[in-house]
Amino acid sequence: MTTLTQLDYSIFGALNFDGGLFLDRLMWLFSAKAVWAPLYLFLLWMIWRRYGWRYLLVVLLSVVVGIAAGDQICNFFKDTFQMPRPNRVEALREGMHLVWDPIKERHYIGGHYGTVSAHAATTMALYLVVGHALRDKKAYWWLMGLWVVMVGLSRIYMAAHFPSQVLFGWVLGAVLSAVILWLAGRLFGRVVRVQK
Repeated sequence: MTTLTQLDYSIFGALNFDGGLFLDRLMWLFSAKAVWAPLYLFLLWMIWRRYGWRYLLVVLLSVVVGIAAGDQICNFFKDTFQMPRPNRVEALREGMHLVWDPIKERHYIGGHYGTVSAHAATTMALYLVVGHALRDKKAYWWLMGLWVVMVGLSRIYMAAHFPSQVLFGWVLGAVLSAVILWLAGRLFGRVVRVQK
């Protein structure tokens, strides 16, 4: 193994520990996507209340594009490089903590490959795109920033990704959000400028 791979494995080993039932359920919650629907609706409501429906539509379209693009790019990396998830690396299975999947009633495994974390990429893209609209709300940046970090950590805790894969996901999400915000400014400049 290279030094970077060893470092990745070491950090993974430190963050993938048995935190008991409470932490297992908490990390499962952060990894779940549908659970956060009320949060997304609340953020959209805040934008609508502040800027109106035209600006809301621009933000909503930007978020949808960011999530879809992030997901597809991550799938491309997973299919192309085919790096196995930690919970599928036999050399790491001994001593690895696996979280119980209450829906499928077995330990959570996930897909075969996890080159770049789609969870990390899509949450980062959403965080930055919505944050652009709510840029003066300090509470948003702190609370949603914590949410992004916890989603990323949950993927490591659940043995779905190595730390480097979560980091690459965050970087991808940040790059996507910058491109999407630039495009939104070019395509919907008049709507965006009115809100500044």
